Amino acid sequence: MVVPRQVITPGGDGDIDQLFSEASARQAAGAAAEAAKGFDRAYRLDPNGPRAAEALQQGALSHEQAGDRETALVRFEQLASRFPTHALARDALLRVIRLSCFLERWRRCGEASDLFMARYPDRDHVESIVAFGGKALWRVSEGDVDGATYNIEKARTLVEEHRLDAAGKIPRDVAQLYFALGEVRRLRAEKIRFNPLPANFAVVLEERCQLLLDSQSAYSDSMRAQDAHWSAMAGFRVGELYQKLHEDLMDVPQPKADTDKKKQLFEGAMRLRYSILIDKALTMMEHTLSMSARTGEKSAWVEKADDAKAKLRRAQKAEKEAIDKLPYTREQLQTALDDLAKKADEKAKKAAK
Repeated sequence: MVVPRQVITPGGDGDIDQLFSEASARQAAGAAAEAAKGFDRAYRLDPNGPRAAEALQQGALSHEQAGDRETALVRFEQLASRFPTHALARDALLRVIRLSCFLERWRRCGEASDLFMARYPDRDHVESIVAFGGKALWRVSEGDVDGATYNIEKARTLVEEHRLDAAGKIPRDVAQLYFALGEVRRLRAEKIRFNPLPANFAVVLEERCQLLLDSQSAYSDSMRAQDAHWSAMAGFRVGELYQKLHEDLMDVPQPKADTDKKKQLFEGAMRLRYSILIDKALTMMEHTLSMSARTGEKSAWVEKADDAKAKLRRAQKAEKEAIDKLPYTREQLQTALDDLAKKADEKAKKAAK
């Protein structure tokens, strides 16, 4: 005869199996928050008992189902650290990486990835992609572009080998990898500035634009997971790419001019040429907000997109007003732009000879 495990507490007897049964029933009924309380109580009453690891696991899953990802992360971390040899520890540590990424706890994400790799050298390709992606996001958050790139390429090799990036929807684990790739390319792009004005401005601008397009491509690949959270992050970043490029281009120092009209002509030509970047950024922010409203996504990235949208609308209005105040028509400004482009081409041809 098996006697149910009883734990004596100041508040009375606790039948661990009964607590599990009741919590499991609540979990199955969709009462995740109540189920989490039951599993937490089972662990608290018997933290070293035979069902302690299971209590942490089920409690973490219930907290996550209830939307309390912070507590879920803590429970998974407890399971992975307190019971490292338990059969449930492997999955728990993998979930720590994923949740840390979702919550943008980059250092915890990276450290958990390191621990997972050290503890489980026999990992499969999916586990490796998660761990390499976690390390990449940690390194890129620290500004370590080279370290991030190393881990990204390790993971991308596995993605290609197992054809996880075929046309259509991709796994969410690959979404975080492509987001990390977008971040690396974004950081490289934003290192290219135009003040002081580089001698080979046209070449430098082309390099910045190419990195922008490469970044956008990676962020767009991240959106293919059709996950609202990663799509909001990626969508905001794409809009931000165009917004920052516009800001940096408008910071280009004016060439020497002997009259105010020539200075105004240069200013107007620059505003006319690069105002399209504001339009692109605004369109991307609006698209991100529309997607978020449709899916119910309410993360901080949605708030960032909303703030950026308001700022871009003000910038759009300011650019139009600034151009309208100049003593030149838009046709005259366009002619000035064409002349500048022609001179730049001639200068490039001479330099190539």
